[in-house]
Amino acid sequence: MKKIFKILFVLIAAGAFLTSCEMKEVGFDAITNPPDASAGYYLQFINASQSFETGVTEAGALVEIEKPIAVVLMGMPQTEPITVNLTVDPSTTIAADMYTLSATSITIPAGSTSGSVTLTTVAENMPVGQTLKLVLTLSAGEHNSPNAAGTKLTYNLKRIEFCPLVNGVADMVGSWSGDDAYYPSIITTVVEGTTLKAAGFGVGFINDFWGEAVIAGGTCLITVTGNGFVDIPRQYLFTTTYGGSPYRYEIKGSGKWTNCGASPTMLITYDIYYEGEADGLAKQYAGYLGGIPYLTADITLSSKKSAHVTVNKLTPFKR
Repeated sequence: MKKIFKILFVLIAAGAFLTSCEMKEVGFDAITNPPDASAGYYLQFINASQSFETGVTEAGALVEIEKPIAVVLMGMPQTEPITVNLTVDPSTTIAADMYTLSATSITIPAGSTSGSVTLTTVAENMPVGQTLKLVLTLSAGEHNSPNAAGTKLTYNLKRIEFCPLVNGVADMVGSWSGDDAYYPSIITTVVEGTTLKAAGFGVGFINDFWGEAVIAGGTCLITVTGNGFVDIPRQYLFTTTYGGSPYRYEIKGSGKWTNCGASPTMLITYDIYYEGEADGLAKQYAGYLGGIPYLTADITLSSKKSAHVTVNKLTPFKR
């Protein structure tokens, strides 16, 4: 009886070994055999619905939209190159002189699964602030994707509205009015070197909400770039007094400027810090500020100068 079991065990083990070998051969063949030219496949666009905007360099020059338009092969790679023709759909709203394509067809090389052409806008010919559509269809005959959405590409393209500063940072000098850290405020600016020196940030907030009087300082330097951004690197802002003791504070923030309206505007997000601390007052006490962990200045340049006006919008903080 034991001999019979031994013989059966040997036969089963041998069968398993042969099956394993056969499976390994099949798997090996699958990854080493050349592409099957007769295998079925279809083609479709990759990321067929996207939106893009032009940009601006720090010097104020236009930055074109430059993006790939790609087609992918769904199936095994083929032994011969595949060429897919592209056609501009009648629903396109961007004019022919507002963009270029590096080619009107896409070739997928033999053995590969994708190919692309490059779209580049001609922004100077595009209307400002208006979104235009480029709609393309691919033509691969019987190999078109069965999903109609895969054979039509729609890119929404927009030239952003941007009005450069004629005289650089000098155009940002003067008196700015608006809301600063929950208080109507006046902030004044002058040029210092290549930066803007601003006075008045956070004064209403620190005096009225925080309950400390500013006794020294009160200015900070703002870096203004030609492409619409501003940056306030972390730096000393002012010294206050509380309970007879002086407290030094710092500021750090960033934001944007615009110049397409009647006057330049700035929208800056920032915080005020105890000197050397990692978190600012707004972040630490966001629960008293409606859950908002930062301060905001939304101000517009005016030719008029007026006295600083403080109107309470917050319940003074009690420590």
